[in-house]
Order: sequence, then C-alpha cells, then structure tokens
Amino acid sequence: MHGLVRPVGVHVPRDWYVPSDAFGWRAVVVLFGVLLGAVASLPWLVDRWGLLAMAPVLPLIGAYVYKLTILMHECCHRTLFRARPTNDLVGLACGGVLVTSYDAFCRAHWQHHRHCGTEEDGEESDYLTLQDASASGLVLHLLKPLLGVQAARMALAALRAIVGRRGAGGGPPAAAAPQARPRAPIVSPAAQIGAIVACQLGIALLATGFGRHPWLALVYPATAATFGLFFSRVRAFCEHVRLDRHVGECSVRSHLPNPIDRTFFYTLNMNLHVEHHLFPQVPACHLPRVREHLRDIGYLQPAMTSRSILGTIAGVLGDARRRRRRAIA
Repeated sequence: MHGLVRPVGVHVPRDWYVPSDAFGWRAVVVLFGVLLGAVASLPWLVDRWGLLAMAPVLPLIGAYVYKLTILMHECCHRTLFRARPTNDLVGLACGGVLVTSYDAFCRAHWQHHRHCGTEEDGEESDYLTLQDASASGLVLHLLKPLLGVQAARMALAALRAIVGRRGAGGGPPAAAAPQARPRAPIVSPAAQIGAIVACQLGIALLATGFGRHPWLALVYPATAATFGLFFSRVRAFCEHVRLDRHVGECSVRSHLPNPIDRTFFYTLNMNLHVEHHLFPQVPACHLPRVREHLRDIGYLQPAMTSRSILGTIAGVLGDARRRRRRAIA
C-alpha cells in the first residue's frame, strides 16, 4: 500500500453524512458516566478495602480519559451531533476534563488530516521518527508516557494555546502578512479556561469524597498523565506506524473489534480508521457501513486491517527485528 487514496469515483450516500443525535448523546452518557463513576468510586474503595483497592480502577480511568479525546475528535469534525453549537459545547466539556484547549486540539487534528504522512502533520507526527527505530526503541516509545514525562509539557502547551489565542485576538503583528492573520478561536479562551477550572474542581470533589480524603485529588491528574497518555500513544502508533512507509505516504490501519481493544483503546467505531481517513466527514455512527461498502467494491487490502492492537504491536516489533538482522548480516 503506497498511501491512502480514496478510490476515484467512489462515493457514499448523502444520508451517511448526517449525524445521529441519539448516537452522540449515548456516547456522551456512557463515556462521561463511566469516567466519573470510576473517579467517584475511589474514596469508597479506600474506605472499604484500603489504598490498594484503587489499583484495578486506575487503568480504567486512564482509558476513559483517553476515550474522551475520541469524543472530542468527533466534535471537532462536527459529526457527533447535527447542531454545530452542541458539538462545540460537548467538545469544550471534553477539553475541560482533559485540561486541553479544544480550539488547539481541533486545529491540530485538521492539520493531521490535511498533511498526514508529511512533516507538517503536527498532531501525531511522532510516527515519522520511528522508521529506523529498533524493537527496544519502539517499546520504549510506547512505554514512556507511563513515566509521566510528557504530561506537564502537554498541559503547558495547552495553556499557551489558550492564552495565545486570546493574545492574538487584538489583530496580527505589524510585520505579519495579511494571510498570516490568526483565525478566530472556535470557542473563546475564557470559556476554555472556565471549562477546565470547573471540570477539574468537580472531579477533585468526586475523587476526594467531597473533601473526605483530600490527597485523592492527586490521583486523577496522575492517572490521566500516565495511563491516559499511554493508551493514546499506543492507539496512534498502531493506526499510523509502518516501517516500510514511503516518504509522504499516509499510512493508516484499521482494527477489528475485540473485547480488550473495546475496553481500553476504542469507542465510537474509531477502530475503523482507514474508513475515517477516506471519508473524514462521515459521522462515526456510519463508519461500519462505509467499511462494508469499501469491502464490496474490493478496495480494502489485507495490510489495511489488523486483528488487534497487540497483534499490530507484535507485527511492527517483528519487522524491526528482521530489519536489524538484515542490517547486521
């Protein structure tokens, strides 16, 4: 596969571009409900069974923190709900829970779709640096978020993005060309900061049992900064890394659904990532129909689909080992 290119003349029905509000609200209730329920369980678990009782819940919290990025992603495409303000409102709430600028997230993701496979891909471009990595280097890349080393940097970048948008509102710098003028933010910087403050205060109240265990306020940010970023990095790696990728190639991989991947890595049909990149404005609720259509016309190739996240990782690591052995020979 030499890049992802939509087949010439292939289209999908117009009604597949229409979002389902029922699908969107169900996703909001499930994702926010599981996350907030898991956070609220922390003080109860500590009271009943002690500190170690939290351990099984932490990866689940991290997974659902990460899954909110998928929900926010769909809001950025304006394909979760029919009404644009509803998409932006839910996206703003996601940004508040994630301590992320909704505005910056959306712009980075749109850039990813426009420049996938090139150095201008600013959202997930770390896959460009892994072409010649060893198997051990790839494993280290995947596990590094668990050390928490990138969380503070990302939070600072989000704050700079919000404040930077506010500072840019007064007009372009004197030396800037007219076309370099920054776009208006999707939602105001004040709204983004307010959402972050309100959401983090609410989460802290739930996590601490409304002040019963103040130290538990640290658990959510620590879990999001480790498990949450870990699941996000693994997903991006499995969707885009290909060691034999050609320069400028947008390498994308879909994954078949399975219980482990559903629990920790995917929601909203975003395991169908080839289908999403080919038709980015088709709402996630219709991606299974897109896949069936592409299969019927014979477009899908075996290399475009993996059976599982773990299978993809094993395959990429195997490719790296084989390349290293050939290089030594």
